[in-house]
Amino acid sequence: MSEPRPLPPLPQPFAPAPRPLRSSAGCGRTGLIGCGVLVALFGVGAVALSFRAEAVMIWLFRQIEARIEARMPSDLTPAESERFDEAFAGLYRSLEMKRVEPAAMQSLQSELMAVAGRVERGLSREQVLELTAVVERAASGGVPTPDERPAATPRGP
Repeated sequence: MSEPRPLPPLPQPFAPAPRPLRSSAGCGRTGLIGCGVLVALFGVGAVALSFRAEAVMIWLFRQIEARIEARMPSDLTPAESERFDEAFAGLYRSLEMKRVEPAAMQSLQSELMAVAGRVERGLSREQVLELTAVVERAASGGVPTPDERPAATPRGP
């Protein structure tokens, strides 16, 4: 009988010694320069955006207004539709004159974001009227509109 042949050598999963690193300096100079340029660009963009914030907000509000107007409910009266248009026109004037109340704008933005998700399904008349009141309040600097002010209760004798 013949003797079995010896097995070939098995492959080694790892090299016997780790490869030396090319450089021990850490991040490369080009990486640092690239990151510095990106940070500078973001900074310039943030400053430019802060100077043009009103124009960006007006553009955004016009886009949302157009989406809402395209899907106005059929039971909305012409007077209510006109009030909606006037509320947004007043908001644009207030933004251009920088005469807006931050708290009212925050309320408006949260209402617009909530409504923006429901626009595709269609808004009810009550939702449009509520949005109109919020836009009017933001346009007037946070002061309640005449429709929102509580009626004075008569005092007894």
